[in-house]
Parts: sequence; C-alpha cells; structure tokens
Amino acid sequence: MDEYNLSMLVVAFSLFLIFLGFLIWGIKTGQFNDIEEAKYRMLEIDRPGRTGTDEPDEVRGEII
Repeated sequence: MDEYNLSMLVVAFSLFLIFLGFLIWGIKTGQFNDIEEAKYRMLEIDRPGRTGTDEPDEVRGEII
C-alpha cells in the first residue's frame, strides 16, 4: 500500500471515529429522545416581553 492510500485510510477512519463519538454522545445526552417534541414546543413558548402588536421588533425598539 502506498503512502496516499494509507493516509486516506487514516483520514476515513478518523472521520468515522469522530462520527461515532458524536453519535454516542448524542445518545447518552438524550438528543434523540422525543425528537418530535421540539416542533410543538416551538409553537407553545412565547417570547418574553412580547406586546402582541403586529409591528416589527425594530419599530418597537427591540433588538432581534
């Protein structure tokens, strides 16, 4: 095996290990538990200080 093939094998294996590490981290921290909840939680939570007007945030002086 020449040096180029060996280096490509090392890079591919390193990327695989990084991916596997992130996958294990995600599973351990619960990132994949109830992935459907986020879209419903987004609709329920209101931003604090919201006045309920139709004016853009810049008009009221709020920074986005």
